[in-house]
Amino acid sequence: MKTVESLQKAGNFFVFLSLLLFSISIPTSIALDNFAAGFGILGFLLLFLFEKKVLLPPLTPVFSLFFPESVSALLNRIGITKTDLNQHLTPYFVSYRTLLLSYESFWKFVNLLILSSTVSVFVVIFEAFSWQNVKHLNIKNLSFHLLPVRAEGLLNHPLTTAGVFYILLVLFVFLSFRFKKVKYYLAAFLLLVGIIFTQSRSYWLGSSLFIVLVVIFYLRGFKRLLASVLLLSAFLSLLFVPPLKSRLESISNLKNNWSNLDRIILWTSHIKAFKNDYSLKEKIFGTGEQAWKYSWHRFPESFKEITGKPYPKLNRKLPPSKWPHFHGGLTHNIYLKYLTKYGLLGLLGYLLFWGYILFVNFKAPTRTFRLFSFGYIGFLFAGFFENNFTDAEVQFAVWFVLGINFALLNLKKAYKTTFSESSPDNEPL
Repeated sequence: MKTVESLQKAGNFFVFLSLLLFSISIPTSIALDNFAAGFGILGFLLLFLFEKKVLLPPLTPVFSLFFPESVSALLNRIGITKTDLNQHLTPYFVSYRTLLLSYESFWKFVNLLILSSTVSVFVVIFEAFSWQNVKHLNIKNLSFHLLPVRAEGLLNHPLTTAGVFYILLVLFVFLSFRFKKVKYYLAAFLLLVGIIFTQSRSYWLGSSLFIVLVVIFYLRGFKRLLASVLLLSAFLSLLFVPPLKSRLESISNLKNNWSNLDRIILWTSHIKAFKNDYSLKEKIFGTGEQAWKYSWHRFPESFKEITGKPYPKLNRKLPPSKWPHFHGGLTHNIYLKYLTKYGLLGLLGYLLFWGYILFVNFKAPTRTFRLFSFGYIGFLFAGFFENNFTDAEVQFAVWFVLGINFALLNLKKAYKTTFSESSPDNEPL
């Protein structure tokens, strides 16, 4: 009996350790994310073996993704490990369990997340104005400039950094309105600043939509007016910073901005391939890891159709990721990715996944939970221009926040009174 209790304690310890590491790593390190996932998996393995009933988050959204992805993987003989549902799920279980079983101590991890997020944002600001990557810093040539460049951040890419910042922004906007603590407002503000200096246009659009939805459908009276003035002022201020203005204007440039043209060519080639080259079975279940090959067969013609020029001569010694404008066949559109990789069933599963999450937040008795839905809608909008949900760093952050989201919903249903952390107003959690 004592041995069983010891193993249960070990399981809980590893889950707590996992959450501790996730609180540090999600804004800062994909390598540490994977270590955190490993401890979380070990912890839950022990709990499944030695705990009578393991506390788990809702599995409906997980099944919405797992079923079509696993069926596609089996039919395409690529193995379950080749799907986009893997150890990145771990923070969903870790954050949910810890928040429900250790409510008071959970907020210490949130404070740690604020600290790690702040460090990550300041790294982005430093890189933007020093014009140096912090991981390859040259102290001798260190100088600062008035005009910012696009910053990569600790996660090594502007898009993944912005994606993680955006998901954490959604979390801290919710916490700001729900618990009315200054530290949450500051964290949300800093994350928004970080998104701006990554110059990631898809998350500029997603953040703008998120904020507009909050202003229109959540704020009232003077708060709505004040937020509208601040939002307009922030937008106009971007126009006075030439690199940011240029980046903003490039969003609508569909004639000579190659970042935009690349996306349109890739979208066109994937759509052509799906319509003309996929069998009925492949249209339903996808082609798995072979989707890029189907796209490649349609890429030269799509290139000529969009640009009016023939596709440049190709050095076949280069890997597909280096082929001009092809980007390894990445769709740069999460919906096209699910459609071509997992078929109509996979796309339906992805839409049901988010549909379920939006529904439970909108139907929650407390209006504040709609803020999560507004944030997720912004993320879905950004997904039209990026494979955002399947980026490893972003996926860790998404599942982490979803665990918190569902745990707070669970607490709202379970308790009629508030806890100490949630006591600034009389509205139930």
